[in-house]
Amino acid sequence: MNEGQKAAATSVPWGGSGVTTPGPAPAAGPPSRAPHAGGEPGHAAPRPRHAAGPPGDVGGEPESHVRVDDRKLEDALLGLRAPVVRLALLLDCPGVEEARADRAHLLGQIDDYLLPRLRQSSAPLLVAMVGSTGAGKSTLLNSIAGSQVSATGIRRPTTNSPVLACHPDDIGWFAENVFLPTLPRVRQSGLAMPGRDGLLVLAASDGMPRGVALLDTPDIDSVVAAHRQFARQFLDASDLWLFVTTARRYADAAVWELLKDARDRGAALGIVLSRVPPPASAQLTAHFGAMLEANGLGEVQRFVIPETTVTDAQLPAAVSAPVRAWLRETAVSSERRIAILTQTMSGVLDSLPGRVAALAEQAQAQVAVRAELRAAAEAAYAAALAELDEATRSGSLLRGEVLARWQDFAGTGDLLRTLQVKGSRRPAPKGRRQAPGSERARALKAALRTSVEALIVSLGDRAAEDAIERWRAAPAGAGLLAQAQQAARELAEAEQAYASLRQWEGDHDWGFPDGQAGLAGSLPEGGLDALGRSSPGLPGRAAQAVAAWQEHLLRLVQTERVIRRSIARVAAFDPESLALVLTIGALGYGAGDVVVTEGASAVPQRLLASLFGAGLMRDIGGQARQDLHQRVGALFAEESLRFTGIIDAIERAEEGSPADLYAASNALESAR
Repeated sequence: MNEGQKAAATSVPWGGSGVTTPGPAPAAGPPSRAPHAGGEPGHAAPRPRHAAGPPGDVGGEPESHVRVDDRKLEDALLGLRAPVVRLALLLDCPGVEEARADRAHLLGQIDDYLLPRLRQSSAPLLVAMVGSTGAGKSTLLNSIAGSQVSATGIRRPTTNSPVLACHPDDIGWFAENVFLPTLPRVRQSGLAMPGRDGLLVLAASDGMPRGVALLDTPDIDSVVAAHRQFARQFLDASDLWLFVTTARRYADAAVWELLKDARDRGAALGIVLSRVPPPASAQLTAHFGAMLEANGLGEVQRFVIPETTVTDAQLPAAVSAPVRAWLRETAVSSERRIAILTQTMSGVLDSLPGRVAALAEQAQAQVAVRAELRAAAEAAYAAALAELDEATRSGSLLRGEVLARWQDFAGTGDLLRTLQVKGSRRPAPKGRRQAPGSERARALKAALRTSVEALIVSLGDRAAEDAIERWRAAPAGAGLLAQAQQAARELAEAEQAYASLRQWEGDHDWGFPDGQAGLAGSLPEGGLDALGRSSPGLPGRAAQAVAAWQEHLLRLVQTERVIRRSIARVAAFDPESLALVLTIGALGYGAGDVVVTEGASAVPQRLLASLFGAGLMRDIGGQARQDLHQRVGALFAEESLRFTGIIDAIERAEEGSPADLYAASNALESAR
């Protein structure tokens, strides 16, 4: 490497001023009340946001600090974590995908960074090396470590598993599941060969500076989606981002998406521009610097690595020395360490109120969507009940067999045989005492009961079909039905596996819940197909309801004046026969196209007109229909529970309320 290359690596005239390493600490965003890396329970924190100096102003006189109780802050974070965990966001509605991603992101930052850093404030700084494909992150890591600890090569992606390199004295901090507690890890000596995706590889190297660890992350623009997700997770768990890009890729959209993310969250950041051709170094660095300045990142610590020869997967020592020296000084300088931890933690904490408010809005939207789905199911059964009212009022039930049985009963004289003339001392004919139990009366009563029962079951089927179609027409409803079906399928498979365990191992507690719960148990047996029909028990309940209604009408004619006064003064009818007549009248006989005015069939029509006056029939008939309406309404309300029960299962899972989120966010701000 010539002298120009060495100069380019150690002193870079970038952004209008000479930048030498070790330079100032990474750009400090607006500081706020956040803990720093002290070891005592009460941590010092920078002065409030409004008193902060310009970005990157971390040199000179140390800022005044206030004491912050880290235990109180930890409790507040745990208090915020609880309602966020309970916020399931199960229903599809506008913005829910973004809310689900930010919920997972927020929980990851709390679990993987904020809580571990609060509990282990003296742990080594974790520096995430992040960048695009082929930027040379692994090569730079090997160069800083002084040995090959991460695999390099032309195959993309090279880094399948993240590699964490640190000094042997520091590896204990990362071997325990304190940082990134949900990520499995393995120790390796020497070169950390790629493991399975999602496995953190710990590589100890004597060449690494004490007090700092480098995390070689998967590419941010990897073709493997899981790698991009891992990279984001590791960034959320890091104290400092060391962004590596190349002279060819620094203007890519993926690069600036991540840099703007770092700026917006106030993360401590350093930038390495690698593979810079020496003849174009000034031009490239000036252009990149102008882009950084335009995007509010002009004060970020930057390094330039020229094109050079790579030996044993490492850069020449002089080329990587400035980055290594900067990291070493960052680890040993208490002020710089405090500035980095304060900046990164403050950036995360400052972002929480707005993000929690967005989650609370989505939680409120979930409440509204649940109410809409509940109303849709109830509306389907309300429409069915309205159809019942119309059918009983219009006389449409009195067709076919019911009409034939009624005309047979009333037109042949069976009804008149039940007549008893008041004041008459003549004994009633023997046959008259048997009229109430006549075959025609029983046939009419059975036909009425069957007709009403069939109508109820038919309307129940249509209401169930209508309800499920209403849900399928809405994204939230369609998604909910799909989730419920999938949950039921998974539960059935789990129960089958559990049954096999019981068969071979006996009736032990395998940790599988008894019975059905949640969404898995909210669908009826038979799944969505069964949900789209009335329940198997509806015919039996409908039969009971109709029988009770007929008994109610019988009691009504026994206790109320239901026939015209002029007739009641001189004659009385058998109550059961009169109840049948009242039923016919209440169901709208003569209201529709069943009116008959001539011939033998007109007798029943004239009989109704004779026995009941228009006003009396209207009042008593209205009471009878209202009673049937209430009984069927109770049946349909029970049927609709099959739909609202699914929503209830969602509500039980969705325990995170907007009020809880706002309260926890306010408590966290108070703790800061």
